[in-house]
Amino acid sequence: MAHYNTCKVCESNIKIVNEKYNLGQCDNCKLIFCLTIFSQDEFIKVYDELYNKADTHYKYHSVVEYNRLLENKKIKVGFHRAKLLKKYVLNNQCKSVLEIGSGVGLIGSYIRKHDDRINYLGIEIDKESFDKSQTLGLNTINDDFKAMEKIKESFDVIMLWEVLEHLQDLKVFIDLANKRLNKNGKIILSVPNYDKIYNYPNRKKDVIFQDLPPIHLNFFTKENIVTVFEFNHFKDCIATVKKFPYINLKRIGFYTEFIKALFNKYNGSTLYFIGSKKDDLK
Repeated sequence: MAHYNTCKVCESNIKIVNEKYNLGQCDNCKLIFCLTIFSQDEFIKVYDELYNKADTHYKYHSVVEYNRLLENKKIKVGFHRAKLLKKYVLNNQCKSVLEIGSGVGLIGSYIRKHDDRINYLGIEIDKESFDKSQTLGLNTINDDFKAMEKIKESFDVIMLWEVLEHLQDLKVFIDLANKRLNKNGKIILSVPNYDKIYNYPNRKKDVIFQDLPPIHLNFFTKENIVTVFEFNHFKDCIATVKKFPYINLKRIGFYTEFIKALFNKYNGSTLYFIGSKKDDLK
């Protein structure tokens, strides 16, 4: 099996930071990523198992959310995503948006419900999720993100929700995103926060508290996600951390984490990122 020998984004030197899962960190941009290179067939199999098996922990997205859309129930996208969508997409200025990893069509349906004038396109690698989005009448493509190379349109906004961590060819994606964005276009996204490992000072060696390779391949911090994009065609990049833990009143640890968050001593589970296209390239 092939491996990266230098940083996948900036080709700088790397050092091993997690031997168990073969994770390296770039000396320059500080990206943490899996050094093993997986095949396209492996990814397709992984996503089929994640979304379409009966006992998968991703079932909420592939079944529950989809059924709610079929039943025309209120579309719940979460507080932080709704806030970003309102500011950058549902602002009476955005005319076109591309979503990578569009799933069964949750965000596409949300956008259509709030402003059906926006030209929406989704790209989804999982065939069954794509088929579900088609039953909802959404404009989607069954492919991986490299389909962006064949798309002729350009967009005001490109968005990814919990997707960037899955992309093996990260530099290729960033280059294509820059190519497909209009002048002053935005990229908005969310990813798991790698630094949440520091909420567990007694953790075992090499535990990463998120999905393991080949599911998650890139591991982001508030600092390195900004650096990665600003090294590659983007400016005015801002990353923020979800401050508070997800509400779970039955979990004892929730109360401790909530109090820590009040005093900025808690590393939130999710990062939210916004970046603007530079004017140097099209």
